[in-house]
Amino acid sequence: MSSYIDEFQGRFIGIMQWDDCDALLQKLINQPDGWYLYDTLVSAPNQIIDASVFTENVNRIKKILTDEHQERYCGIVYTNDLENPSFVKIFHPKNLGKSCGSSEHPPIPQWLLSKTKPIDVVEKFGPPKERQGFISKFLKF
Repeated sequence: MSSYIDEFQGRFIGIMQWDDCDALLQKLINQPDGWYLYDTLVSAPNQIIDASVFTENVNRIKKILTDEHQERYCGIVYTNDLENPSFVKIFHPKNLGKSCGSSEHPPIPQWLLSKTKPIDVVEKFGPPKERQGFISKFLKF
C-alpha cells in the first residue's frame, strides 16, 4: 500500500468551529511551500504547487466554504495534525452525499492538500461505476 493511501485512510481531526477552520487555513497560507493540491475533480498532480498559487487556491477554497456552507459549524474540513498539518481533506459543501459519508460509498473530499505526492483516490475509493445495459446507454430514465 502506498504512503499516500495510508495517510489518506489515517486518523483525522474534524474541524467543527469556523474559528478553528480559519486558523488552520491561515496556518497553511503562512507555510505555503512543499504542498500538493489535489482537486479530485481533475487528475492527481505530479508536482508540488507553487507557494503563491497554493495561497491563492487556499483563499479560493476558503471563500467557497464560507459562501456555500451555510451552517453554524464547519464540519467539512479535516486534518491529520492541528499544530503541524501535513494532510488536509476538504469536502465541497455541495457534495456531501447522504449524511456526510454514512452511505455505502461516502463522498471523496474535493480538495486534498498534502506533503506527500498523491495518487488517484477517486479511482480507488469512489463509487463503483454503474453498469449500463444496451438501452440505458441511449435513454435516461
